Amino acid sequence: MDTIRALKQVMTFKDVADPALQIVARAAEEVTIRAGQTVVMNALYVIRNGTVRAVSDDGGSPAVLFGAGETFGEAQFIDGEPAGGTVTALERVHLLVIRSGTLADALASHPEAGYELYRAIARSLAGRLRRVFGMLAFAREREDQP
Repeated sequence: MDTIRALKQVMTFKDVADPALQIVARAAEEVTIRAGQTVVMNALYVIRNGTVRAVSDDGGSPAVLFGAGETFGEAQFIDGEPAGGTVTALERVHLLVIRSGTLADALASHPEAGYELYRAIARSLAGRLRRVFGMLAFAREREDQP
């Protein structure tokens, strides 16, 4: 139940019904990483507490901080492609780790729960994409001003 409560605190999962979250909770692993440790990007990560810093491999983007109640790794979770960046713990971090294959196996006999979960992840990614486009538009407007 504690894991379900933690998932409900995350924007991605806040509107997902409890039966679907129970499946996620059973598939999730609890992991603690120490300050300075790099996260191997091969899953969807839910930060229970602590802070991580994500930096792109090309160094062309500013670092992004993620904290308690936030997620990272959604794109790799969905498509299995390399992350294109590094995530490092800034302090001791407690994570829920949701591996794509493990969750897919757990959802195999619950297609309606799978639909609900993947729809929630898609909405979360769409929201992030909209925010990025908004920031890019704002940056262009600032560059165009004398």
